Amino acid sequence: MPQRTEVLYGGAKVIDNAIRFISNARRKIDACVDNTRPSLAIGIQPLKKSFVSAKERGIRVSYVTEITNDNVLYCNELVKMLTGEVRHLDGIKCNFYISDTEYIAPATFHERGKPASQMIYSNVREIVEHQQYVFDTLWNKAIPAEVKIKEIEQGLVPDFIDTIRDPHEIQKLGFDVIKSAKKEILVIFSTANAFLRQQKVGAIESIVRQAMHHKAKIKILTPINETVSGSIKDLILREKEKIDIEIRNMESPLHTRVTILIADRKLSLAVELKDDSKNNSDEAIGLGVYSNSRSTVISYASIFESLWNQSDLYERLKIHDNMQKEFINIAAHELRNPIQPILGLSEVLKSKEGDIKQHKELIDAINRNAKTLRRLTENILEVTRIESKSLKLNKEAFSLGNMVNNAIDEYRKEIERKNLKIDIVYQQESIKTKIDGFVVEADKYRLSQVISNLFSNAINFTKEGGSSIFVSLEREETGRHGYKKNHSSIIMSIKDTGTGIDPEIFPRLFTKFATKSEKGTGLGLYISKSIIEAHGGKIWAEDNKDKKEQVWVCIYQKVLLKLMAAKYGLRTTKMEN
Repeated sequence: MPQRTEVLYGGAKVIDNAIRFISNARRKIDACVDNTRPSLAIGIQPLKKSFVSAKERGIRVSYVTEITNDNVLYCNELVKMLTGEVRHLDGIKCNFYISDTEYIAPATFHERGKPASQMIYSNVREIVEHQQYVFDTLWNKAIPAEVKIKEIEQGLVPDFIDTIRDPHEIQKLGFDVIKSAKKEILVIFSTANAFLRQQKVGAIESIVRQAMHHKAKIKILTPINETVSGSIKDLILREKEKIDIEIRNMESPLHTRVTILIADRKLSLAVELKDDSKNNSDEAIGLGVYSNSRSTVISYASIFESLWNQSDLYERLKIHDNMQKEFINIAAHELRNPIQPILGLSEVLKSKEGDIKQHKELIDAINRNAKTLRRLTENILEVTRIESKSLKLNKEAFSLGNMVNNAIDEYRKEIERKNLKIDIVYQQESIKTKIDGFVVEADKYRLSQVISNLFSNAINFTKEGGSSIFVSLEREETGRHGYKKNHSSIIMSIKDTGTGIDPEIFPRLFTKFATKSEKGTGLGLYISKSIIEAHGGKIWAEDNKDKKEQVWVCIYQKVLLKLMAAKYGLRTTKMEN
């Protein structure tokens, strides 16, 4: 057959030529048509019979069109009628068919319900190949008809991923994404300047308004410089009572070259940074990727959560690092204090002649400072054991009452040596308890550490001048402190007229380095808590409602009391005049 290209005129000729085209196909037909053609393929009976006949001959028909609410029924029928596959592509305006050797293109514009009045026909090999390339390109962008039909029938919003190049369109989409949010807005800014540029165009204000209107939660990650810090402080102060907003600094290792906006984990907009030196967003940004695809949006949300958690970790590491440096400074100071008297007094002793008993006062001072030094080093070692989870308990039966008595005697001597006007008053509940001595089974050395720490704190923070520290031991079996009935508890109380706990320290009272005092390393209560918890007990702090007596520490621990399941506890209390 000679190769030719021609234009056919008249509806009848167009139909006849289309039927002939379908009949001539040997292996396949590729059809690309607008949304008006499916109704013609089903409604014009000669055309329909031709497609049915092609199916019977085993001809594969690949059919791409725009499926809409108006033509979805016809498209459903086409899916069943054709041997090949039907696909959907938004906005198709062209009409053409390609077989193995021929190409036809009915006119795009025609009277509704009627065939086109003109058609281009060609069997020129180059034209057929060129149009095949166009069809393949459109076909690869199309989605299965079943997906689109399901979206229409069930009212689903179709998934999309769009690449936008126009900066104005990207900015407009950003505001649209913000306005769509009802529950949550997540934002990652690539740079501090990116934050400031979006503040300048009103995007930050738009986020705030949306959060106020819908009670949406806002999370923003951004590199923070001095200008951004000031803007954030103003925003938080102005809106903290009205919106739920968290803004975190993104450290330089976490910086990205992309600003990401996520609304309700349903819509996302990612915008690349082109030139951060520009003050205008249009000049600073590059491509934008806009999507409602669940996998895409959730992936961006996962990136946000990962960076958010890492930012939190960075912040905690900075706090820990500052605490560590502070501890090193305090520890160095505390270690220097006992070392210098030991060295100085030792030199004095070396220079003196005569019986060493004459120098008992100097020896006592050296001994006290050596013990202080030992206690400091032991505390540091204990923290190391606690951190490495290698703290071991050597339990034995002993009298808690005797331990408390010995501690009181030791600290009375310290009070006398320091010439302090503080009295320690010791009370026990009955003669019977004095006899059995509150026998418990626990690590004697480490429990002594806890009691010593509590006494030391009570003395250090007690006001002088007719002050008293009240110490008591009592046993209860009523379950009043959270224990089951028929279980015995031993409660130790220490009450003093101290200054109370600094409100800033109170929430982290039992953590490492928790101190604002010039004395101590801030490790005592952390070690005490770890020791008690290693025995299976608890430690906490609380305030009395009347504020006259401030409960500082309550500790309970399960141990053996003779043959009974028992518990002992410690409670240190501060009283304010």
